[in-house]
Amino acid sequence: MNSQQNQTDRVLSMYDRLCKGHVLTKKTEADSFHVGEKTIQRDFDSIRAFFENEKTNQSLKYDRKQKVYRIETSDETFLRNEEILAIVKILIESRAFPKTDMNQLIDKLTNLAQPANQVFIKKMILNEKHLYVDLQHKQSLFVLLWELAKAVHTKRIIKIRYKREHDQEDRERILKPVGLIFSEYYFYLIAYPTKRELNFPIIFRIDRITTCYVTDEHFDLPYRGRFQEGEFRKRIQFMYAGELMKIKFRFTGPSPQAVLDRLPNACIIFKDDNSVVFEAEVFGQGIKMWLLSQGENLEVLEPEELRNEMREIITRMARRYQ
Repeated sequence: MNSQQNQTDRVLSMYDRLCKGHVLTKKTEADSFHVGEKTIQRDFDSIRAFFENEKTNQSLKYDRKQKVYRIETSDETFLRNEEILAIVKILIESRAFPKTDMNQLIDKLTNLAQPANQVFIKKMILNEKHLYVDLQHKQSLFVLLWELAKAVHTKRIIKIRYKREHDQEDRERILKPVGLIFSEYYFYLIAYPTKRELNFPIIFRIDRITTCYVTDEHFDLPYRGRFQEGEFRKRIQFMYAGELMKIKFRFTGPSPQAVLDRLPNACIIFKDDNSVVFEAEVFGQGIKMWLLSQGENLEVLEPEELRNEMREIITRMARRYQ
């Protein structure tokens, strides 16, 4: 092997390790490649010049205190170690994927951290990885999610077979897919049926889709009827749809802030020392579950139909404890 090839291999090796977060010293590199420290210094100068000429957000720096070379970056779009740890924690808590898929994701994210900190992050989450519990469906959803996302983006009609929890067999549905949402452990497809007109979309749990075929047929939605996942999420609770309605309720619990976090489009219309009155626009079915979960800390004021329905539900609940 000629000296030019030796130099190329040496510089590429040093560059690769620097990019992975390793720190290098002249002496260690000189001993490893059996060359003089002046040769290694020229290699470091070549790497530094490369960064300067390419005008990247990275640069080669020499730490005089520790006597090591490292790459530094000024680009805030790179994930920092603390950000990786936070994302991994959220992933684990979501329980969104089977254990095998979750472990692969966590390992890939952890490998994005600087090598010196990877061991620390792995130790921090080792116990949680070991005790991670799959959801009951235990399905890998990556491929199906990607196919559905493309159908949403290209506005193509899909044919799925869907099996609800207590159904004996799956059934065919022909749908206009308009969005994908993750909530409370599960991924959901938001879609409109093709055979009837509804004022609100239907929600399908993606792990219950047994087959999916994306057709070549496109569909159109008027601009005023276009689906916006962010707006939909503000109005939906526990992924139960229903007619869109405005509600007003009095809250006497300890944290009105938690109400605003749960209902992002809610607004405070009255406040005193004892209670806060909120108004919000929500879909009808899921909101009932949340309203009931607040117990004696919440009173529905409007609409009257919902107030009466809540009274009937609470009365039936009370009979169970008599």
